[in-house]
Amino acid sequence: MRKEGQTLGQIAPAVVVGLAVVSAPLLGLAEPVTGDQAAAVFPPGWTHRDIMVAASQADLSVVRFGAFSNIGIVEFDDREALNALREQGAWFLLHPQALGGCMLIGSTPALLEAGSTNNGTSI
Repeated sequence: MRKEGQTLGQIAPAVVVGLAVVSAPLLGLAEPVTGDQAAAVFPPGWTHRDIMVAASQADLSVVRFGAFSNIGIVEFDDREALNALREQGAWFLLHPQALGGCMLIGSTPALLEAGSTNNGTSI
């Protein structure tokens, strides 16, 4: 007896359910940023220094960094500043507690200043 392969009609429901499961949490990220802080996600490979330069050029202050080097939490006064940050390279601007805040736990910019020392050693 020959076993036939599955047709598109047979696997389509599984594909639709799979896409719904994967994309549903991402819809929460699409909510507009509220409050006075936003998590800015930059391209992979960006460093904390790159984020500080981009924020400075957009007239924004970096409050802290995320768990990854390409995420920074910025403080803003108006939406135009966020648009300026996008022009400086930010891919996404999210609520700082996006994804439960687990990916946004980081250090403050003051701890990462160039030339900072800790017991005589560079950080």
